[in-house]
Amino acid sequence: MRNEGVAKPESYRSGGLGVGVIGLALAAVALAFGVLDPDAGFAPWAYPLIVFLAAVSWAVLVRPALRLHSEEVELRNILHTRWVPLASITSVDIGQVTVVRVGEERYAGSGFGRTRRTIRRDGRASDDTPLQDRSLAWIVEDRIRHRAAAARERAGLSGLSGADERPGEVRRVWAWPEIVTVGGSAVATLVLMLR
Repeated sequence: MRNEGVAKPESYRSGGLGVGVIGLALAAVALAFGVLDPDAGFAPWAYPLIVFLAAVSWAVLVRPALRLHSEEVELRNILHTRWVPLASITSVDIGQVTVVRVGEERYAGSGFGRTRRTIRRDGRASDDTPLQDRSLAWIVEDRIRHRAAAARERAGLSGLSGADERPGEVRRVWAWPEIVTVGGSAVATLVLMLR
């Protein structure tokens, strides 16, 4: 049952998604071809190798993202996800990767960032630069700052001191399906190659 009171998270990605989806589709076609046509001449190790390449494509190109939830920022990386409470965030910087700070701690997200050219362009912008002349990364960075300030205000936190006023803990969740699939298919490929 869907909770109607919970807003859908905003999701942002930098490049790679299209290439990753194409890679997954090609892997699916190759696997289907190998399974459906026994005369295709696939070596036994080719099947786990295709699974390995598909899993790496998923983990590196499709999975990483920056997601904004109502009370947290989700930094989806290749093999793990960090959940950072908005009220805990003391600074955010979206360069080539997203860096969120909670006090002295630094958490990086590889799923969303700016190119060097965009970083230079945004660096030349002034406070009165129109929104349409800003990059998406600048807009997202600004949105996180405003949401973090609003979350601190709702939580009754007076400032940005960090550890003394941390309203929630940063959590890390490992991407076990990806880890098991990548590791298992790599081992299976090597074992079948060396037989």
